[in-house]
Amino acid sequence: MIDILPSPSYVGAYRFTATLDGNDYDRCIADLESRLRLHERVGIYCDMTGFTGLTAEAMGKDLRYALSKFGEYRRFARGAIVTDNQWLARVSDFAGHFFPHTEIRSFEPGEHDAALAWAADVEPLPPKE
Repeated sequence: MIDILPSPSYVGAYRFTATLDGNDYDRCIADLESRLRLHERVGIYCDMTGFTGLTAEAMGKDLRYALSKFGEYRRFARGAIVTDNQWLARVSDFAGHFFPHTEIRSFEPGEHDAALAWAADVEPLPPKE
């Protein structure tokens, strides 16, 4: 399940709980794309403390979306991941090495406010024409 959280227009803020399905993924991407229409670069905040996994449909949609954004990864300035799962924190921190224009950082469950503030530390420029 996904909850879209209140945030500045240049920050996609989401809470993932239980298993994310295809409909959840569609809602998340629609929200993120609406923010990318307004801003050249966005920050992303993901609270994954209750996340247990993805359905195959959601995983396929995630892969297709990632491939469709190839060459645009610079538009994702920061990714803050809040998790109590150590392996997910390590994977998130490691993934940051593969996206040179994107900073990815994991946060502990008690650091929600700090994680959102860090994700929002992005200059909200309009999209390039």
